[in-house]
Amino acid sequence: MLTLLSAVVLFAAPQAAAPQVFDMNDPKGVSGLSFTIDSELEPIIGQTNAITGEIRFNRANPEKSSGKIIVQTAALKCASQPLTDAMLGGWCLAPDKYPTIEFELKQIKNVRPQKDGAIKVQVTGDFTLHGVTKEVRTEASVKYLANKLRERGGVEGKDGDLLVLRANFQINRRDFNVAKELATAVIGDLVEVKIMAVGVSIK
Repeated sequence: MLTLLSAVVLFAAPQAAAPQVFDMNDPKGVSGLSFTIDSELEPIIGQTNAITGEIRFNRANPEKSSGKIIVQTAALKCASQPLTDAMLGGWCLAPDKYPTIEFELKQIKNVRPQKDGAIKVQVTGDFTLHGVTKEVRTEASVKYLANKLRERGGVEGKDGDLLVLRANFQINRRDFNVAKELATAVIGDLVEVKIMAVGVSIK
């Protein structure tokens, strides 16, 4: 009996600690990324909901979570079509050459539970834009919502869990060789990025 119990414990422990995979391609298309560039001559704001990737979330040990978030470059939009067309030109973001913008998790630490059930964490990851990869550190909020897929909707006849991510961070476009010929007065150097995304794990 002791041997049997020991075997059950040894088998169950890794399962309990195994990460849960969340698909970041929101079936409702509500997830979004926005960016702002506060330029002197031409302040810019843009957004997209073309977010994919997956997060392997470890509830027991959030620090052991991993994954990647991917944004389709060609799906980025600004407030006007002419500005969008210019941004997606070969001189700027060049989506034909660089089709995705990616953030890959490298480290999660400083986990702090919140009263609403979310956790706040410090995230370090590799941010890739325009063919250049730089390390980025930011604060993020992560909220695990068990059995909330059916209530939210979007996948007919299915239930499952949700993972809601929120994060803000800043990059310098010149670090990624984006439109580096343009003066800062025309397009500011600092880009504020905000992401609010929902991952789905279907049961």
